Amino acid sequence: MSGGMTQAYYREGQKEILVDDEWDLQRADSAFIPFIPLPVERSASSDSISSTQSSVYSGLEDLSDMMCNMPEEGNSAQILSATSVSSSDSADLASPSSSWSSVLGKRKKEEFADNSLSSRKSARIGDANITIHSIKNISFGVQWLIAKLVSYDILAYEDINIPDLDKLRGTNQEATPRVAQVFAYQNSVGEAEGFFVKEKAVLSPWKELDREHELALAMGDNFDGFQRHADGWYGGKVHFCATLKAVDKKTTTPEYRIQLSPPELGSSSRLTRQYGSKNFLRVKVPRHILNKPQHGLVEFFSQHFLLCGLIYRAFYARDGSVFLVATNSSTGCSRIPSHAHPPPPSLEDFLDWHNPIYHNVAQTVAKWSSRFALGLSNSVPGITISRENIMYLKEEGKLLPLLLIIVKTDFCAKDPGGPDMTDGCGYINKAALKALRELMQWEATPTAIQCRIAGAKGLLLLHPDSSENCSDVPRVWLRESQIKVKYPQTQKLSHGHLTIDVLRSSHMRSPSRLAAETIVNFAENGVPHSVFIDLMKEGLDAIVNSLLDWDGPDAMYRLWYSVARAGAVVGSRLAREAGGEARSRGFAVKDDDIEDDDEDDLNAVIEIPRSVAWWGDEISGCPSSLEETVMVMLDSGFTPRDCPVLADKLRHVLKTMVDNFVQRYKIEVPMSCMGWIVPDPSGTLAPDEVQILSKDSKFRCPDGTESNVVLGDVLLARHPCKLPTDTQKVRAVEKPELRRYTDVIVCSVQGTRRFADLLAGGDYDGDKAIAVWQPSIVSHFNNADLKYSHPPDNLFENFHKNTLRVDDFLEQHQGSNLDDLIPQLQSFLLGGLRDISSVGKYSNLHDVAVYTLGYAHKETIRLAYMFCNILDGAKSGLTVLPEVIKSDTKLHHKRSPEWKECGEEKPETNEINAQRPRGMTEFVMDAIMSHARKYRDLKLQQVDSAFSKHHSQRDSSLEKPWQDAQSSNERAALTMEMELSEIREQVEKLREQHKKSIRPSFSGLKIERRQDILRSITRDFAAAPDISSFLFFSSEEVAKLKASYAYIHECSNTGGRFPWDVAMRELGMIKARSLGPSKTVALGFYERFVLTRAAFH
Repeated sequence: MSGGMTQAYYREGQKEILVDDEWDLQRADSAFIPFIPLPVERSASSDSISSTQSSVYSGLEDLSDMMCNMPEEGNSAQILSATSVSSSDSADLASPSSSWSSVLGKRKKEEFADNSLSSRKSARIGDANITIHSIKNISFGVQWLIAKLVSYDILAYEDINIPDLDKLRGTNQEATPRVAQVFAYQNSVGEAEGFFVKEKAVLSPWKELDREHELALAMGDNFDGFQRHADGWYGGKVHFCATLKAVDKKTTTPEYRIQLSPPELGSSSRLTRQYGSKNFLRVKVPRHILNKPQHGLVEFFSQHFLLCGLIYRAFYARDGSVFLVATNSSTGCSRIPSHAHPPPPSLEDFLDWHNPIYHNVAQTVAKWSSRFALGLSNSVPGITISRENIMYLKEEGKLLPLLLIIVKTDFCAKDPGGPDMTDGCGYINKAALKALRELMQWEATPTAIQCRIAGAKGLLLLHPDSSENCSDVPRVWLRESQIKVKYPQTQKLSHGHLTIDVLRSSHMRSPSRLAAETIVNFAENGVPHSVFIDLMKEGLDAIVNSLLDWDGPDAMYRLWYSVARAGAVVGSRLAREAGGEARSRGFAVKDDDIEDDDEDDLNAVIEIPRSVAWWGDEISGCPSSLEETVMVMLDSGFTPRDCPVLADKLRHVLKTMVDNFVQRYKIEVPMSCMGWIVPDPSGTLAPDEVQILSKDSKFRCPDGTESNVVLGDVLLARHPCKLPTDTQKVRAVEKPELRRYTDVIVCSVQGTRRFADLLAGGDYDGDKAIAVWQPSIVSHFNNADLKYSHPPDNLFENFHKNTLRVDDFLEQHQGSNLDDLIPQLQSFLLGGLRDISSVGKYSNLHDVAVYTLGYAHKETIRLAYMFCNILDGAKSGLTVLPEVIKSDTKLHHKRSPEWKECGEEKPETNEINAQRPRGMTEFVMDAIMSHARKYRDLKLQQVDSAFSKHHSQRDSSLEKPWQDAQSSNERAALTMEMELSEIREQVEKLREQHKKSIRPSFSGLKIERRQDILRSITRDFAAAPDISSFLFFSSEEVAKLKASYAYIHECSNTGGRFPWDVAMRELGMIKARSLGPSKTVALGFYERFVLTRAAFH
């Protein structure tokens, strides 16, 4: 392990503090690991690991300590020694011979005896005569990047030369590019001016970090977060992430280290906007560590972590990520680092700002802990609602105690002791929705938004009262079920509390696709297997036929449209540019399937220029994705019949789409849609009725027409779809009172049970449902007995429930302040690290039970409920009893059925797949798998046959520029021949470089790495030859000649992709001009161009 390595270790049960004999931390093969004690801000329990000792997670605390312990400017000539910093004894002043070293080295043990924190810190500083201005203005970004190098053993702090620090002064944007040059000894490669500007802006964090720092300094003591400014800017968008690594040591207790990642620009959250980006750290814990028994992660993350001169504390864990916040806990330095603006809060103030524990006592501690997810949700700040315009609805005659300004009676009141029929959904008036539409740049005013405001979460639906919608004053109405965090009436709420944090707006997709769980549910409730097999074949036919349709005057337009749609190209382009706002602005970042929905989406070592995934090469003009590459070649005038490279790429697109369609079992249903479910605000829908209305005529009808409304029998399902009753057949109707509620699925509030609860225990805080009105499915489906919608009587005997309430917890610790309670609270706050493997385990156990016992078997039903309760365990406080896990594993653990492993990497085991018992009917997924594989092979034969008809041929239009130049050369001077020869030589040289770089394993690399390799070649291709001495050819002519000769040279050899990788734009321009009139278009316009069906016949 490199000296000074950024690290953190935890040894279970260790009581004493160990300090290494030398201040050089030991190498990785050393058996000794040092523990460094840290003072805490307040009096701390002496027996708490989190308050009495901390692993030194030393991002750049060596540099921060130097700044702390050095003399103020003006006294810089004073000579200090290690001991003089921590002692007032003037006799300990160093002699001139023990001057400051020019290296941040470590002292030997015999040179000091004081083991106080300040003494240990100063012991890391060598003896040197140095002025403080040499190390002033070292930005947080620079410190982070150096810490990252240390965490990967590329650099050790004692090797840092102090003169090098002078080169790193300045803002983040100015200084961070120099880190690689100073410490990694690499010359950064500059990009041509004007290229990759948008790409860099999407993820580069430095300008954003500088703005946060400058604004924090300007606001001073009046700092109240980085909320939205008049120009639309808001803060909290820089992500500081790290990964936990297990130290490979044969010890009885686990040991870990943390490796930092490059910061990136991304989405924002309420907490990062309030306290600033650099005050938060997210550590990703790999699944193989999470799945280990007794991993000790809660204890490990309960420590203090010292990074860049600040103490970070963990406050939440979920989905394999641990979130830490910088605090003002003492590091032994008399002042905070100069980069610490905004200054970090105390952990007590941080917890109290978001979720004040003393005012949220009527809940379990586990539920209180889970509320920090609300502050971490990826969101965009919308409009700010004044406190008097946040209304609270009255239910059952009860008044809410918090922020109660105006009370409206809600007709959807729940019965005493009965279900909450509107759980998770409030109201918003039209004025507020219009203001949000303008701010968020939505195409239309939505019907509903998913958001956070004050301590509430969920949906806000257009208010049903027309008089409220006539008001010009934005207002919102919240239900008690939405309020998750309560604030005292006397507390002044900040702008961050009163801003509508938007997650997304209402949207509806049609058609939608069925996941495997939903298919199984439909089949077990009466839908014949043949229906799904036919839909699967229709889906494969649609994919293949649309991409093999090359005949007719509009054929290439249709092909361009089909490829764009198949690859979701336009939406992906917009999402890339939108960055962290992609979700809130309605751009698809990934397949927006029902099972991917997550309302609390929390979703190279040296800092050399890195590319953004799937962003095209702006120098060569070659896109990154296959689909976009095919489109660029098509709109340049190439066709798959006359361009072998285009044909080869299109063949790959087709084969990939066919394989994915078969392997993922996501069958598209033409007559289906997906959208939010919301409660009926009018109360007019009967218990078995829903309304599905769209702004546009996007719904396919059984008679072949399209409509904006669904009428008749319809199936509604929600993920996870594990119970027979998780799909319900209801009747879709249209109500005049609900005509304004478009792009949502409106559900009845009548009856004795919330309708959403029948759909996998759902509510109305942003849950999505898929609606299916395909006659071949709906006509055969029968609703299951509602008995399955109730958990088994003895279900909770399988769990241990932590029922400790907040008020009981506080009573147990009377007289303690919140800071003293932090170690105990962290056990709950980090509860997401416990029992994480049980979620996947019980999902697999349920799959096996469905396959071997039957869908409605009582044990299968029990396992389904086990899974659902484990999924919500961090919030409910439920954990499965160890003996239950052992028993269930023994009874039901088997290798997954074969259909489940289709398309996945096969596990390394000799165990056979779970077998369907004889006597049981054929399982629907087995039937689909068998037919899908056969039909896939048939369609791939069709694809191969279509492409085999077209033989390789050279494109004379691409060869013409070079041939014309050679013809001119015969009549020109020797100088022209020399210039052509130099072009030829450089092209051939770059082709060899390309050939060496693009090895068979190239496609297996990560997309960013592939892009970086190709861009390196492209830069060299664009830069060579040096034309400063050319007399005959301009730079534009040289670019065209290089492209033309690259094509000729490649065709004379293997006929590969080299010319297209390095000169796609030039080849496209040559081709387009050869076909007749053409138009040059700026890239920003081009990437927003779309074709619709109306554009061709």
